[in-house]
Formats: sequence, C-alpha cells, structure tokens
Amino acid sequence: MPNVESYIEGVSLIDEQQLTTSLDNDIQTSLESIAELVLNIFDTSALSIVANLPQRIIELYKFGSKITVAKEQLPNDVFSESIIESNPKIFRVISPIILPSGLKFGWFIFDRASDSLLTEKEQSILNSLQKNFVNQLVQRKKQLEKINSSKFHSTIFEQNKEDEIEKDHLLKKLQKVSDELDEFTSIASHDLKSPLNAIKRLLEWIYDDCKDLLPQEHLENFQLVLSRANRMQVLLEDLLSYSRINSCDSTRANISLESIYQDVEQILEVPQTVTVDIHANNEVLDIPLIPFKTVFQNLISNAIKHNNKEHPVIDISLIPSNQYYIIEIKDNGPGIDPKYFSLIFKLFQTLQSRDDVEGSGIGLCIANKLIINYRGKIEVASDGKLGSTFTIYWPKF
Repeated sequence: MPNVESYIEGVSLIDEQQLTTSLDNDIQTSLESIAELVLNIFDTSALSIVANLPQRIIELYKFGSKITVAKEQLPNDVFSESIIESNPKIFRVISPIILPSGLKFGWFIFDRASDSLLTEKEQSILNSLQKNFVNQLVQRKKQLEKINSSKFHSTIFEQNKEDEIEKDHLLKKLQKVSDELDEFTSIASHDLKSPLNAIKRLLEWIYDDCKDLLPQEHLENFQLVLSRANRMQVLLEDLLSYSRINSCDSTRANISLESIYQDVEQILEVPQTVTVDIHANNEVLDIPLIPFKTVFQNLISNAIKHNNKEHPVIDISLIPSNQYYIIEIKDNGPGIDPKYFSLIFKLFQTLQSRDDVEGSGIGLCIANKLIINYRGKIEVASDGKLGSTFTIYWPKF
C-alpha cells in the first residue's frame, strides 16, 4: 500500500528529536519553484512545506523564520487560515496536500502580511500550485517504479543467467566425475580379469592333480574357492558392462522379439526345463539393438535364475501402444515382496544369498539404467507369492 515515504528518497532518524530526509532532484526543483511563487504572490514572510510521516511531520522545504506547528494542530484535509499576529495583521495559511489516492502527503504552511483573508482568486492560485506539485510527485513516483521494476527484472535476469552458468558448470563437473568413475571401473575390471583368470586356472590344475589324493572335505573347499572365483569373474564382466552403458552402440535395427530371443537363448544357454512363450505376432520393432537386447537378456536371465519351480515358465508379450513398445515379461517364480521393488534395481542388490543363487546383483541395475537413458521406464508387479511381471516401456521415437 502506498505511503508518504515512497514519494521521497529516504528518511532517517538522527536522534530522538530530529528526522532528516532527501528528495529527488526533480521534486526539489519543483518545491523551490512553487515556494518562490508563493513568496511573491502572497507576500510571504515564512514558509514551510512538510510531509506527513507516521512518526511525525518532517520539513521538506522552509523559508524565513521557523514555523512551529504541532501535528495535532494540522487539519487532515481542510484548508485553514487564521490570524497569528494582530498589529500588523499576519495570517497563517495551512493547506493540506492530498494525493489522488486520498493519501495525505503533507501541508503547505506559510505566514503572510495582509489586511484580509485570501480571496477566491488567490485560493484558486494556491490550489493550482498544489496540484502542480501533486502531479510532479505522482509522475516522479511512476518513473521511479518503472526504473525499479526494470532494475528488478534486470537483477532477476542476471541472477537467472548466473544460475544457468552455475548449473551448466555443475553438470559438466558431474559428467566429468561420472566419466572418470566409468573409466576407473572399466580399467579396474579389465586389469583384474587377467590375474583372476590365472588364479582360476591354477586352482583348476591343482584340483585336477589332487582330486584323488585329498579327502572329500578338502575337495569341497576347493570347489568353494572355484565357485568364488567364478562369481568374481561374473562380477567383473557385469561391472565392465555397467561402465560401458553410456558408450553403448545405439545403432538401430528392425527386428522382432522372436529373433531377439533366439540370440539371447543361445547366449544364456536356456535349460530344456524352461518354457518360454512369446506373444508378439512377429511384429517388427525399430530399436537400438544392443541396448535393447542387453535389457531383454538381463530380464530373462533374472527370471530363469531366481525361479524355484521344477518347470519354469516365462511369458513374453508385446502390448499395442502408440508411444511405446510395451513388453511384459512374466514368470511363475517365487515372486517379489512389494517392499523390495525399489531395492531390486540398485547396484549389487540381491534378494537371495549368492551362495544359493549365483549373481552379481548388477543385471537389473544395468537394465534400468539403459531404459532410463533411452527415456523409457520399467515397472514390476508381484504379490510376493505367485511370480513376477516386469513391464518395459521403450519409446518408439
């Protein structure tokens, strides 16, 4: 809500008895011009133009001897004229300055020597001078508001620009850290593969040489060590795959789910006891082949690996959609408790002991990351008892 302070540049308290203020140069010039006219037209001996601040009145301009008037003696919106000296007659004129909004800005107060009150013509002249001053105040305030608004928007623009630069800097820094981490993972995994393979071969040779000499308990320990070596080998291979996700070949191909599964079946060496039914009518998909096949392979491997049934069954369905290739992969395994839905897509997370089910805990994480990289999503549904359904939403465009 507008107040008197918004029409003048600044108000400060010098001490408990004194206030000071400063005016815009244009307003100060206008005050001086009006004061000069009042002095000449009304034969004024003393003049004071005051502003009506909440704390008290404050003098904006004065001429001649000091005019002291208590705020309580000043009429809010009524012109007044009274005799303060009788010989010679000195009249004190108090004229309120009221803005178009109804805000009482202040007063013109002046003393003049005269034998009579102001005439109608003189009052009209005084009104005109005040209107001129009021117009100056209003116009100057509008200009200040435009300037302040321009400064505000300029500040916001500069701030947004700085924020964008900082955001871009942080994104580049984050990308650099991510690239360095992927590079480290790739190098570490690659460099570990060779000594691990050597250890694994050495253990196999020792086992072959000593299997007829060692007691059963020692042979079981050898088998346990070999199992751990195999697990480490799988982990390194999966870490390499994870580190290469962002540089994965995105070459597109037109191919059916049936054809993709034929390749995956050979890679996974799907056991004869597993039944896989595909309901896709040989529809051709336009997809980045390697990323999609990696996702598809990891989800089928997961469905086989964690199935505890004697005859695992996996149903794969392609559901019609305009925006996505929607693929459902449903199994008849033990299911997943809903409280673990968010956990299964995290790195190195498995719901079963690795001694019971071999796995690195990276497969679903790789699938999820690849799908997100291609602006898709994956969902899981299960009651924790009667199998699980993984649904892939792969964008068509």
